[in-house]
Amino acid sequence: MGEGGLKKAKILQIIHRLAQKRGEEVYLVGGAVRDFLLGRPLGRDFDFVAKGEVHPLAQELAREMDGHAFPLDEGFGTWRVIIKKAKRKTDADFCPLQGQDIIEDLRQRDFTVNSLAVSLKDILHPELPPPIDPLGGLADLRAGILRANSEASLLQDPLRMLRAFRLASALGLRVEEETLAMIRRNKNRILNSAWERIRTEFLMGLNAGRAGEFLRGLYRSGLLEAIFPEVKEWEGLDQGAHHDFPLQEHAFRNVEAAEFIFAHFQDFYPAYAEQLGRHFSLDLEEGIPRKALFKFVAFFHDSGKPGTRSSGQEGQPVRFLDHDLEGQKINAAIARRMKLSRKSIRIISDLTRHHMRVLSLSKVKEVTSRARYRFFRDLGKEGIDMALLGLADGLASRKLRFDEFLEESLTQDFRRIKEVAGELIRYYFEEFSQKPPAPLLDGREIMEALGLPEGRAVGSLLARLREAEMGGMVGTREEALDFLKNIDRSRRFG
Repeated sequence: MGEGGLKKAKILQIIHRLAQKRGEEVYLVGGAVRDFLLGRPLGRDFDFVAKGEVHPLAQELAREMDGHAFPLDEGFGTWRVIIKKAKRKTDADFCPLQGQDIIEDLRQRDFTVNSLAVSLKDILHPELPPPIDPLGGLADLRAGILRANSEASLLQDPLRMLRAFRLASALGLRVEEETLAMIRRNKNRILNSAWERIRTEFLMGLNAGRAGEFLRGLYRSGLLEAIFPEVKEWEGLDQGAHHDFPLQEHAFRNVEAAEFIFAHFQDFYPAYAEQLGRHFSLDLEEGIPRKALFKFVAFFHDSGKPGTRSSGQEGQPVRFLDHDLEGQKINAAIARRMKLSRKSIRIISDLTRHHMRVLSLSKVKEVTSRARYRFFRDLGKEGIDMALLGLADGLASRKLRFDEFLEESLTQDFRRIKEVAGELIRYYFEEFSQKPPAPLLDGREIMEALGLPEGRAVGSLLARLREAEMGGMVGTREEALDFLKNIDRSRRFG
């Protein structure tokens, strides 16, 4: 957004008017200034600095824009105003000036590209002057460099080391060598940060468009292993003939393949591109984007391989028996460590446990209606994620450019995985997710027809009948009764 976008931003105009009335000078600092200088669209998060107490200004803004003001950090005197309009949320943070003036305040920030400020009175001036830039952040932006203000700034808040790679990947910058050296020296200090903060920053990095680059940067710096010591055993781990890459590289490529799929729904599954886009655009819950959690599983889904690797007898292939079960335990433990909710832990656990399922279905001649039903019965809405995880896993396994998988000359194995994933997606949107019809028989009718008492056996029969209905095996009450009467009595309740 150009200069006019800043001048026309209603929130900046209102804060400037309120500040003038109070006789205060207010500065817009940090990311909004940086993004403006990069020509990026004006976002929905703003940081303001003013001298002295800022809560009166925050409360006035909340009243003016029908928002909600509350203290964000009582130690620093920081306040936040949340404004919701037509399902769009804007956050405005107000912080007291740190130091004697704005120059001293900016020097105490994290990175040079964030240590930029513009006075609101200058934003609304006919000719916008250059930003206040004591550390050369504008030059670093032009050079494509992310540079820490100092090692002390990283140690003051070790989470800034993780943020460095999130910002670098999101903005297309390169972490400067001395900054990288600082992070390597202090990587283990990241664990001094609360896990809730690590989780939020990590998921923000995954949710951005260059998550593979974000993870590779963390790996090169040593931060990835400091946060997730589980990955130490991945490097150089041979995965056998079905993979062209060792486990570590395969994990990175899985995330990059996921991003390629997100960008090419129209090419892979044009009939369902819009539904897939909506599915992955939503948050699973507050602060947990579905897309980020999907990339989390894409990266960690093979975490059980190091502990289950076996090459068997001499000349036998490499095998990883039950690595899905082992990975389920490992990933659930990681998710608990990161203070994720029970819902997110369940999703991570289920997707890890079932991540071989699409590959297994691709090896059979026909995926039956019963198999499709069971797939979504077990996974629910997350079956969509599972279908695309199988697709990403296939893309990430071979030494081909991802765009080559869009061509007609696909290998038979990958073509089959793509077909199966597509059939599962079609089934979910066109059949499974539609409002199901009433069951052909209820429990009382089954008890009367078969002479059964109330109990678990009736529930088991109901489940099997429902499966047969969804699979198209029965369609009338008479067919339902025949189906139940012909179930092998020796297996009926097993």
